[in-house]
Amino acid sequence: MWEMLPVFLEVCPNLKTLVVGTSENYLRVDLTVIARPWNLLSSLEHVDVERPLKGEALEMSLVGYLLENSPNLKKLSLSLHDSLKKGESVHKLTLSLDDAPKKGESDIFIELLNFPRFSRSCQIIVR
Repeated sequence: MWEMLPVFLEVCPNLKTLVVGTSENYLRVDLTVIARPWNLLSSLEHVDVERPLKGEALEMSLVGYLLENSPNLKKLSLSLHDSLKKGESVHKLTLSLDDAPKKGESDIFIELLNFPRFSRSCQIIVR
């Protein structure tokens, strides 16, 4: 799905609202998709991320990209995964050396607040 997002955004230069669906499979995409230099998303005003965030790298990269490259963004709506709200870890215990550190709800809030925003009036709504 994410492979098509840059193409979709390029052919929809007047897009005002983007709703990111709830597919469980979208996080299996390589992070290089987000690194592609897209044009500014100058018409985008509202983004709704339906799938609850777990604080994973691809999720946060997408949110950061949208905030940094949308000069007219008014509202970004998202929710956090239930396991974060209860203070539980969303990562299974493994012995892999490349596991991401576990994030809690407050870590994600801090990361969201620290993302540079092109739009000074953008509100981040956490449901």
